[in-house]
Amino acid sequence: MQILLETIDLTKTYRSAGLEVRALRGVNLRIGSGEMVAIMGPSGCGKSSLMHVLGAMTQPTSGRVLVGGKDIGRMDDRARTEFRCNKIGFVFQKYNLLPMLSSRANIAIARYIHGSHNDPEGNRRLSEILRLLQIEDKMDRRPAELSGGEQQRVAIARAVVRNPAIVLADEPTGNLDSENSKIVLDMFRKLNRKFGQTVVLVTHNPELTAYTDRVIEMRDGRVVGEGSVDVGWEQEGNLMSEPVTEES
Repeated sequence: MQILLETIDLTKTYRSAGLEVRALRGVNLRIGSGEMVAIMGPSGCGKSSLMHVLGAMTQPTSGRVLVGGKDIGRMDDRARTEFRCNKIGFVFQKYNLLPMLSSRANIAIARYIHGSHNDPEGNRRLSEILRLLQIEDKMDRRPAELSGGEQQRVAIARAVVRNPAIVLADEPTGNLDSENSKIVLDMFRKLNRKFGQTVVLVTHNPELTAYTDRVIEMRDGRVVGEGSVDVGWEQEGNLMSEPVTEES
């Protein structure tokens, strides 16, 4: 399998009120093209910090992040912005849909920013995505008129419609009940298999792993293993506290 995403001795340190918090402590991982991977661990283990670095939303303190062989940690601000727009799709726990716009308009904004809003191939792709997500009939509704599961599916469509190389999803089922969580995860899997996009799901929910190819386990800012999930995380004390903006 071709390696699409790789980190080498990745660290991230936050400084606040004269204190240093080591959120990432030498993370090494490799994710192949077309894989669907779960990054798991207790709250405060560095999952969201890793997500922000992988998505070029923040720079690492040291180490390297390679996407397709390019080190995104060494890009300037303009290059990182272009990288995020063209190569990364984001899905968040809180959906982040614009409440005054219809579902169709929320998705169209992503295509407009990318410059693909008039692309016939993009139109065909969007139709197929909406069909797979089963939201074709929701496009004229605003977020308040949708259920939580439907809003998250609109958010997924917005993230993948530009055909990014990597989709990063941070606790994508965190606000959903168990039934809608299963629906959303099944949709992720179908999109992953249909379009071959690499999907990285960050979560503390062990049930999510049934939908992924592989599980990467994190603790205290480090990757500590792959494979089976340790369901005892919730009973363990958290050894590292991150800033409020890095909750998971």
